Amino acid sequence: MHSNLKAGIATAALAVAACMSPVSAADLGGYQSGPAYGGSIKDSGYAAPARGPAGPCYFRGDIGYSHSRNPDMSWPVSNSTTNGGVTTSTYAGDDISGTSMEHTWFGGIGMGCSMGSRGIRGEAMIDFRGWRKVDGEPLTYTNTVVGGPPPVPNTDPLHSSVKTTTAMFNAYKDLGNWRGITPYIGAGVGVAYNQMDEVSFTGNTLLVNRIEGDSRLSLAWSLMAGIGWQVSDRAILDLGYRYIDFGKAQSGRVDSGNFVNPRVTINDMSAHEVKVGLRYHFDQGSNCCAYTAMK
Repeated sequence: MHSNLKAGIATAALAVAACMSPVSAADLGGYQSGPAYGGSIKDSGYAAPARGPAGPCYFRGDIGYSHSRNPDMSWPVSNSTTNGGVTTSTYAGDDISGTSMEHTWFGGIGMGCSMGSRGIRGEAMIDFRGWRKVDGEPLTYTNTVVGGPPPVPNTDPLHSSVKTTTAMFNAYKDLGNWRGITPYIGAGVGVAYNQMDEVSFTGNTLLVNRIEGDSRLSLAWSLMAGIGWQVSDRAILDLGYRYIDFGKAQSGRVDSGNFVNPRVTINDMSAHEVKVGLRYHFDQGSNCCAYTAMK
């Protein structure tokens, strides 16, 4: 049920991004409307106030706080039984319960453009998030010897950490301008580079080795909302919320004793994020993304 819901939200994000991509648009405090820009305010229905010398393209920088959701994790466990010198294994499952992931600060840089007078803009962003500690409780591993003493119950708390870098294309719809303040909605799609540190276990004397870390690329997507506040001819302060899904992370297989193990997998990582950013526009003369006026 959970995976179906996530897939549905991801599909919706992709659909929104597709619908909002290159069509005539303008961002907050958009450049002057008129025949030279492909349409009038009357035609577009979007009142974009003049920005003077500022063009439609901008650099931006963000800082924010990422509130991690408890991730879905798995690690296959097979218990062993020794009888008369013969050892057999029985698969117990792979569920990791009681998972948690630390929150973290993040920063991002990017570049965007608005392309008309309908309030739509697009941008490319790279965001960097620090190491977040992750913990969980895999199924208990036991080694039973038939005819011997009963196995001592063990707990197996699992510990690691994850670092994520995302590269996203975002599309936004500005919803009008009220005295220099413009609310917006948006969606993004891209890739997440998830790096997982080595995995250690505590509470079980049979699990003393550390499993090596690993990294992987995964699909990332996001849904966003916020407001922009035009603080000067070229600068816009951006206050936003983002729900972002980072996809998967995984450990390696070889441990510190050179034994091969199943991978520890984080099947789904996501976060609620709040951020503050500044969009600084190029001047009109160095406009990077202006389009040809409609005839």
